[in-house]
Amino acid sequence: MLFGLNNQIKSIIYFIIDLLVKSNKNIEQKSLLLIRLDGIGDCILFRDFIKILKKSEKYKNYSITLLGNTIWKNLIEVSDNKFVDRFIWLERNKFSKNLFYRYKKLQEIASQGYEVIISPTFSRAFFYEDNIVKLVCAKEKIGSKGNTSNITFKQKNHGDLGYTNLIETTKKITFEFYRNKEFFEKLLNTKIELHKPVLIHNNKNSLKNISKKYALLFIGGSDNYKKWSPQNFAKVAIYLNRKYDYEIVICGSSEDEQNANILIKSYNGKIINFVGKTDLLELIELISKSNLLLSNETSGPHIAAALNKKNIFVIYNGKHFGRFVPYPKEISKDYHVIYHSYINNNYDHYKKISNKHNFNVFLNINEIDADDVIKKIDSTLNIL
Repeated sequence: MLFGLNNQIKSIIYFIIDLLVKSNKNIEQKSLLLIRLDGIGDCILFRDFIKILKKSEKYKNYSITLLGNTIWKNLIEVSDNKFVDRFIWLERNKFSKNLFYRYKKLQEIASQGYEVIISPTFSRAFFYEDNIVKLVCAKEKIGSKGNTSNITFKQKNHGDLGYTNLIETTKKITFEFYRNKEFFEKLLNTKIELHKPVLIHNNKNSLKNISKKYALLFIGGSDNYKKWSPQNFAKVAIYLNRKYDYEIVICGSSEDEQNANILIKSYNGKIINFVGKTDLLELIELISKSNLLLSNETSGPHIAAALNKKNIFVIYNGKHFGRFVPYPKEISKDYHVIYHSYINNNYDHYKKISNKHNFNVFLNINEIDADDVIKKIDSTLNIL
């Protein structure tokens, strides 16, 4: 409904919707609203802190409501349900584009008042986290001081006013798991003894049609500029099958089905196709049982690292260098990145500029050659 409208018009429409939302002024005692609306990879780097929050001295007697993104709903409801008393799920894309859905969801979220709201997202979004924090009634509203990766300076300054307390984390470029850890250590005023994301796979036994060792190719990504071409994936798949006798399995979202068809035709052999056919728990199972993962920089490698998988190979588009890529060796020594040549030749400089305000990725991911990926895989597997 809002497709194609500029930000100024959207702001006016959203402001009118906010005026229509009736916030419940009654505060429920010992209640806490935890807000996290970003992607699956972000969830993997954050979700361990839900348990820590629930078991903390500060909030152990609080009823916790989690406002989360529907794309990771089934993971959290299965793995973390004992640490959350109530769930509210939001479809992020629909919330942005469908006015009626936005109003109904804001009305649902604001229908209860809380003692505390906690919004730990470092790269806040004005029309998501900040908008919700402003509308929901609470005695204390705690957020991350954050940066301007997803927000303008003007929006950030305005959004800051909606919080009673903004927690500042290090200004250094830091891997996102460590930034989450720092936020919760400052929030809870305690040292947290957690050194890496942990994900335990619950076997759903949905992979009966895979009979031998396999390489999993994750061809999806949240944006097109993050997606390596299906032809390139096919070249590496042919090599993996011929040299290492891996069965080839591909996965991604339903949006990647066209690319999947191109890959299958380019490969011209047996491929087991799970693109658009798995939920998140099934994807986790696919990754858990794989012998090698080749993926764009997206949720798949984060899942693999949390599962302590070996042979994780990531084709990196260049965004948020240092925050999500590369993985610190102490978290995963088996996470291997194939960089664009520009990054290889300007490593320290690129780390700085890629995290600047309004930095646009200008590197073409398809300038990463399939032969470079093959060399990285060979050099790694021959060491093992």
